[in-house]
This record gives sequence, C-alpha cells and structure tokens, in this order.
Amino acid sequence: MKAAPGLFAAVLILGLLFLTACSSISTRTQPYVGVPNYPPTDPKHVQILAAEPTRPKDRLGEIVVDISGEPSKSDIEKAIKEKAARLGADGAFIVYDRTHIFPVVFTDWWVADVRQELRRAIVAVAFKYKG
Repeated sequence: MKAAPGLFAAVLILGLLFLTACSSISTRTQPYVGVPNYPPTDPKHVQILAAEPTRPKDRLGEIVVDISGEPSKSDIEKAIKEKAARLGADGAFIVYDRTHIFPVVFTDWWVADVRQELRRAIVAVAFKYKG
C-alpha cells in the first residue's frame, strides 16, 4: 500500500515547523591563561551580575553563549552558572548581550514563506572574589 503524497507533505511540513520552533542554548568556555585554577563550585551559589563588581577579584575566563530561538531567562542563566561553576567562579558578569535577526525563506511549489530567526549571543566573564 502506498502512502498518499499529501500525507507525506503534511508530515514533512509539520516536522519543519517543529524544528524551527525549537530553541537551543550552546555554551563554550575560554579560560584565561596565567590565572590560578580553582576547584569547581556549586552552580546554585554562582551570581549573575549585569555589571562588573568593584570588589577585588580574579577574572577566570569568558563564557560564550549562543542562543537560537527564545529559551527562558532561567535556562540561559542556568547555562551560564554551570559553566562558571566549572571554572570555580563565585559569579559571572555580562559584557555582551545582543540579538541578531536573520531572514529565513522556506519555499515549495505553491508558496514561499519568509520568517525571522533570532540568534542571540551573550558573553560573560567568570570571576572569583579575592580573600
């Protein structure tokens, strides 16, 4: 028994819609050279700050977060805290947070659909308080 071509097209379109509606968070860490190594900390105790703290500290490295779609704020903060904790950080402060909008075009035999895809980039600097 052959599947109907319309059914195959409908399943394909639903699959594409599902994939484009998803959001993802990708993180990577760039530890600074010449900085002391600290044991990992508990992510629950890592602070996320909007500006650099004035208290004396060691900068441990950068956490780069690439975001596709629109994940929740708590998911983004959790990803930053986990990476900062691996460096042994007490906190991380945000130095870059921008959203870029890219046009995405889907076409088939009958119609073209243009959508916007949001890509957000965040860079945070992990730090450890001195003393």
